Amino acid sequence: MNILLRSMFIDGQDDLPDLAFGNYLMFDQSGLGFDVPEDVTLWGFIKDFCRTHNHCPNLTTLREHYTRIGEDVVVDRLEQLIVFSPSFKGDFEGRLNNRAHERKVRFVREVLREADTIIRSGLEVKDANGKKTEKLLGPIDAVRYVLDKSHDIVSPTLGTRLSGEVTGDGEDFLEEYTRRKLDPLSGIGQFTGLTQIDITLAGSKKLELWTHAAFTGGLKSTFMLNWMYNQAVHYGHSCLAFSIEMPYEQCRRILYAMHSLHERFEDIRVKLGIQQQKGVEIGLEYKKIRDGALSPNEEVFLHEYVVPDLMGKTSVNPRSSDPQGGYGNIHIEVADPDKSDFTMDDIRSKAELMYSKDPFKAIFIDHMGLLSSRKNHRSTTERLNEVVRDAKRMAMSFNRGQGIGVVGLFQISREGFKSAEKNGGNYNLTHLSYANECERSSDIVTTSYVDDDLRKQNRVRFQCLKSRDDAPFEPFHSRVEWGSRRLLTTFDMDMIDTQKEEVGDAIDQKQLDEQLES
Repeated sequence: MNILLRSMFIDGQDDLPDLAFGNYLMFDQSGLGFDVPEDVTLWGFIKDFCRTHNHCPNLTTLREHYTRIGEDVVVDRLEQLIVFSPSFKGDFEGRLNNRAHERKVRFVREVLREADTIIRSGLEVKDANGKKTEKLLGPIDAVRYVLDKSHDIVSPTLGTRLSGEVTGDGEDFLEEYTRRKLDPLSGIGQFTGLTQIDITLAGSKKLELWTHAAFTGGLKSTFMLNWMYNQAVHYGHSCLAFSIEMPYEQCRRILYAMHSLHERFEDIRVKLGIQQQKGVEIGLEYKKIRDGALSPNEEVFLHEYVVPDLMGKTSVNPRSSDPQGGYGNIHIEVADPDKSDFTMDDIRSKAELMYSKDPFKAIFIDHMGLLSSRKNHRSTTERLNEVVRDAKRMAMSFNRGQGIGVVGLFQISREGFKSAEKNGGNYNLTHLSYANECERSSDIVTTSYVDDDLRKQNRVRFQCLKSRDDAPFEPFHSRVEWGSRRLLTTFDMDMIDTQKEEVGDAIDQKQLDEQLES
């Protein structure tokens, strides 16, 4: 608990104010408390300060306050806490979940002891309002007592409540509203890195299923890997993908090829002759990496810059020396080779195990059409509908109700692709192969479309077929760097005549970037 409390106030330039405030929001949501009286006092001050000022207090503020009111013992406690290094993001959340687990273990043991007392001699307890007292006695009362307490045991540390009585739950409701009001990222999910999508839909959010569909060669997997890359490198969030179609080594090669295009390496690429001039980014080609056919200078670039940076061995991504800084983790899991069928239950059990070790922000599935259903079904439609329903259920109930964003890739039918060819690249929901459940269970449905003309122009067309909470984005084109497999935001209006109508004449890149950043 020392590190958790230390991570919710600021001391010096090494601390990160925004991340510390995120720690406060997580801890406040968890319902955890402190046992040491001085820690209880500090937590009360931090909580009131954050709600008043929308940021965490610094050490000087805390020290001066308790010195002024003569609380020397609290000042001494501050000096003890300051020797600990703060933790942030997944590391803080992992510590928080561990402390919550320990609390629940103690709570369960206490409940079972009290249930044993009820069976043997009886126990006087107060009602829910804390006014009346009643005596519980016997095995039936003991079982009911355990069931009443079970809600506190199985509820998630962070995330969605599993149950409750709404008319008597107003105080918790107001607590939730206050947390959302204070949280600058409330309503923001995991961004794709494509501005037109992110401004409109604000990313993949907890409890939601995002289905992305495309025909073969329509960049489904490429879109997923770009999304994960952007999350890890540009936003610092860890994520997990289950690749049912591509082996791990192939995904890894693509991600390192993507990283070679990072703007950070522009001067290095020019110096090594990989890129002729600034402003026209050229990375390493995936095929050359796959075939071991890089030039000597390209190999120097890969060995000395790209790989060390993504691994966290540079000052930009200092994971080896500072576990809180740098990039998030990109976890790739492939289907168990010893199992003939791979189901959504397999994905969930594996994901929850991995989450306990390294909390991530989103789960990607490539792709849902290759998963097996829990039950045997006579038709492909029934099987796929069950898979989609299970994906939505996992999004809502992951980690005992905490929830998580799930992005499932899906296959467009050949008939749908032929129809889109005749209709300017426009799909509709009936074009998703064999799965009418996608329309019902998915919160968001997007598509990507590539034909020969777009491929020659290094472009891919994105479309939104459904958005439950927000207006769908207008269709737009994204730039494709085929060599390194990167998808990049573009607003070049004269590339295709229809682009002006789809995105609009008045788009300002700087304005959109500022809006996205805010």
